[in-house]
Amino acid sequence: MRVKNLLPAKVKANLDAAIHAELFASNLYKHLANQLQSLGFFGAQKFFLAESASELEHYQLIVDYQNDSGAVAKVPAIEAMDDAVTSLEDALKIAFSTEDQLGRDYLRWYGEADPVTQQFLLQFLAIQRKSVGEFGDLLARIGLVKGDNAGILQIDKEFGES
Repeated sequence: MRVKNLLPAKVKANLDAAIHAELFASNLYKHLANQLQSLGFFGAQKFFLAESASELEHYQLIVDYQNDSGAVAKVPAIEAMDDAVTSLEDALKIAFSTEDQLGRDYLRWYGEADPVTQQFLLQFLAIQRKSVGEFGDLLARIGLVKGDNAGILQIDKEFGES
């Protein structure tokens, strides 16, 4: 016997959208890792693969929440990515933009949720705030070296050590 779905339809739809967003981000970070590897940024490749894995953890939290609430989480198709990345800065700008948009989405989903789901979503608001700040800091560091290849390679090396 299936447990009754405790999630309002709008909340369920928003959580399904969050699942899509987390899976999209995971695939995006794999794509960026592949692009950066081809450019010789092996530290950044490692960093973005770890970011991809983190997004999958977020996906699973949302799936578990839905399933525990009597709903069945939808697993969406994720669109293919084929945009070329030409620099470490490009990859960081894409990641910053993605995390910023996801933070705005979580804020909207929080505002449309019931109190129990709002409490659950608070962790994602904190995660997004932290991610946006981290990617902003990384972009600032890239800006400090002003295209100096030695500086960029040093930053890439540090990515691999984190």
